[in-house]
Amino acid sequence: MLTVARERIFLRELRQAYFLSQPNASRLSSRTVLFLHHAHEAVNDAALERTFGEGARKSWTCTDISKLEALVEERDEKAMMLEDAEVELIRSFNKRRLQGAAPPNVSDTGLSSSEKELRPMYRLSLLIGTQVDKISYAREIVSKNAGKIQKARQGRTTKPPKRGNAIFIEYTTQAQARKAYHHLSFNRPLNLDPRYIGISPKEVLWKNLTRSLATRLTMKNTANAFIALTIIFWSIPVGLVGTLSNINYLADKVHFLRFVYDLPPAVLGVLTGLLPPLILSSFISYVPKFMRCTYADDCIR
Repeated sequence: MLTVARERIFLRELRQAYFLSQPNASRLSSRTVLFLHHAHEAVNDAALERTFGEGARKSWTCTDISKLEALVEERDEKAMMLEDAEVELIRSFNKRRLQGAAPPNVSDTGLSSSEKELRPMYRLSLLIGTQVDKISYAREIVSKNAGKIQKARQGRTTKPPKRGNAIFIEYTTQAQARKAYHHLSFNRPLNLDPRYIGISPKEVLWKNLTRSLATRLTMKNTANAFIALTIIFWSIPVGLVGTLSNINYLADKVHFLRFVYDLPPAVLGVLTGLLPPLILSSFISYVPKFMRCTYADDCIR
């Protein structure tokens, strides 16, 4: 216990020294606090210090750009498809060149039949969809989405997008940011919880910042209830795996399992000694992935 207490004191001092170090203190994220819930009418430059504490100097409110993000994601996906298709075509040409075949002729009216044979194809639907030229299809989609993205960006200037509940507040100093992070609580007129400080952009799940507090709480409670039920029923497959180690005992009770007595000792040893922990470790390895998928509605990684 003395060792644990000593290490905790050392960790606290080391953590404090890291926060006060020049490389960390000079970061913008060290002076910025993320509030996931606030009143829109209280956010203006004149009332920043009154609402968010002393030293608040700038604010950035998150907006709902889900439609624009969907267009950008589709454009990026098709751009990568176009790049892969063009590289595949270049490799096909180079392979034919190395084999000593004559290069395909390209006329003014279009592509020759031999060049068409080398171009990659893309099926629009799985298994039964129509096949189209992959390069032409990807170029068309990228071009269309580029126009839609430009129009959506121009629309943001004429019609402001929907504002979310999350807001980033920059403070003049790190001490003022820390003070606001620790002192702003429910006794204020505004509910400014939950809040985070010192987070980098890669740690933020930007798509979730525009969700309302009620939606976030509902999804969190649903996830907690689902995890609780999973813990209860998780013992069933774990128990079944554990029975493999007691297969000899079960064989005495269940008649159709007595074939295990005819197995070689090495096979029986693997079945009762090695196989259960191997299956159990593989089964448990999916728990972190399952938890991340369940709590994917959080705003911080």
